[in-house]
Amino acid sequence: MADSISPLRQPVRSIESQVYELIRERIVRAEYAPGSKLLLVPLSEELQVSTMPVRSALKRLSSEGLVVYRPHKGATIEPLELGAFLELQEIRIAIEGLAARACAQQAPRSVIAEMRAILKELRNGVLDLEELIALEWQGYLTCYRASGMPRLVDLILEHGRLVERYSRAAIGEVFDRVTSAAEYSALIDACDARDEDAAQRAVESGLRRHIKALSAQLHDRERE
Repeated sequence: MADSISPLRQPVRSIESQVYELIRERIVRAEYAPGSKLLLVPLSEELQVSTMPVRSALKRLSSEGLVVYRPHKGATIEPLELGAFLELQEIRIAIEGLAARACAQQAPRSVIAEMRAILKELRNGVLDLEELIALEWQGYLTCYRASGMPRLVDLILEHGRLVERYSRAAIGEVFDRVTSAAEYSALIDACDARDEDAAQRAVESGLRRHIKALSAQLHDRERE
């Protein structure tokens, strides 16, 4: 692969962070397939760094459930497991639904206007897959941050990262712009109308859509 970590004169922690983010991104985007091995020496040579930051990155990825780390050997990419995904999604449905309700209850008009601007870009912008995914997430976070509950937002961010690999698999290579925009539009309208129940339903709709999509994919793989 073309990506590498340049051996810049930076603090060790900075290099470790770069290595971690790069390996994590490759896992999330399925550039490293589930079940494949990440060996310390070949990976460090590929990234042009010592084994120390690679080892640190693999340990961190292990704590996130993305790999199984074996000291002095390397790691194996964890398979996509439907049970783990369902658990994470149910947690997200609960906490993101709560944030959406709070947003609908108290979001200022400036936040509603910001959300509508994001919706317009989501519908009309000429964006690639990565930009669309980032824009959609930005739109929901704009809502959640208006909840006035920063600890809840931190939980949402944490679980969003934990489930990212699964969400990517559910999305696939084609972003459903029309459905995504319709779900986000429903959330905006609910917040604008101060309808907490409708806001919660709008958030739940998208999360359950991903459950349905990925469940079908994993069942198909099991039959192969």
